[in-house]
Amino acid sequence: MYRKRHLEYIIIINSKLDHVKTVKEFYESIRHQQESAHGEDYCQIHDAIKKYMKDCKSYMELGTHQGGTASTALLTNPEKIYLVDIDMSRYRKYLSPLAEEYCNKHNIKLIVKEADSTSFMTINTTDMLVIDSYHNPNHMQKELNVHGANARKYIIAHDTSIINGRPNESLYICLKNFASKNGWEVIERGTTNVGYTVIKNTGAG
Repeated sequence: MYRKRHLEYIIIINSKLDHVKTVKEFYESIRHQQESAHGEDYCQIHDAIKKYMKDCKSYMELGTHQGGTASTALLTNPEKIYLVDIDMSRYRKYLSPLAEEYCNKHNIKLIVKEADSTSFMTINTTDMLVIDSYHNPNHMQKELNVHGANARKYIIAHDTSIINGRPNESLYICLKNFASKNGWEVIERGTTNVGYTVIKNTGAG
């Protein structure tokens, strides 16, 4: 399946999720399908999100697509979740009704915005910011310029070792440079499969 983003095409698996009835089933199914297609370490970012959300009350995500990482965050039961994507059609097809029901049951404030992730209309204060949108360092830098100052504790990015099937550390370098210049530090990096990187605000309590 090819997904259009900023005039470039990126291969992304669209999981079959018609059978799922709960957020937990959605998460388990999409993770299984993604790891079956891309390798068992493809979803290591999910484990990082669960690990650091223990220290967070709010979550923001740039690049939701179907909602794999979003469902990971939902199951940690934060107070607030804010999802941003330029195209929310795949999210609305499967996860949206399940997420709304789950958030109502667990008193979670859910905000979903269909917009460019670099738009100032998407600015929001959050404990954790996850970036998994358009995998280009210039685009990521724009996202960090817009959202970095509003992330209180952690920023996590996917695909920081491989992009579009080829070794490429440009997103990691972008994130590392941002950290070194703005009072953040790299605290965790996964380099197997597509990789992920976690940076922490050194001024956070």
